[in-house]
Amino acid sequence: MRNTLIAALLLTFGFTATAQDTPSELQNREMQKQLKEINDAKPKFGVKAGYNVARITGSATNFSPDAKNGFMVSAFYSPGASSGLGYRTELVFTRQGFGFDENGKQTSVSSDYIYMPHFTTFGIGKFFQVHVGGQLGYLLKSSKETKTEGSEDITSFANRLDYGAAGGVEIYPVKHLIVGGRYNVSFGNAYKRMTNTSTNPTPNPFPLPFSPDEVKGKNAVMNFYIGFRF
Repeated sequence: MRNTLIAALLLTFGFTATAQDTPSELQNREMQKQLKEINDAKPKFGVKAGYNVARITGSATNFSPDAKNGFMVSAFYSPGASSGLGYRTELVFTRQGFGFDENGKQTSVSSDYIYMPHFTTFGIGKFFQVHVGGQLGYLLKSSKETKTEGSEDITSFANRLDYGAAGGVEIYPVKHLIVGGRYNVSFGNAYKRMTNTSTNPTPNPFPLPFSPDEVKGKNAVMNFYIGFRF
């Protein structure tokens, strides 16, 4: 009888302790959930750096462009949540261009741009995000380079403003770390039309082996990057 009474008391005490602990545990879980939602909704800032594989579209009889390697650095701001539907704007410096063979000499064009892309973002869980949007860019400098003849500034032949579309994905393998890839393509002609007029009867001085009146060259860039978000 005594053992039965002790067992009943212990059982009653266990139920009482559980009843007392459960609301506290539920409150802690609810608080953690709210803190996570607040943290997810905070604006995100970040920096990135990466590697470019760039080229220009179009070809002509004496011109077949090759890919050229470059680099990019970027800072971004995202005011929305990291999961679900969001938004992001960036400021990007990128060195891109293309290569080609000119009379047996390997020649390359390097162009430095500042771009401001704006993206709609789609977060899938906590570790994956898709970006789709457009971008506006400004050409800082462009140069033509050969090993034997050095570098020639050809900025004046290029259109300074560039615009196009961009899309890519990002992965967040651990907290704060970003790994991603993106493809950018321009819609406008990279170079000015060179049609001669009666006031300018001299031969076309364009420094590249194609006519921008015939070949509508557009920038196309694939970049791969890593970064850090705060």
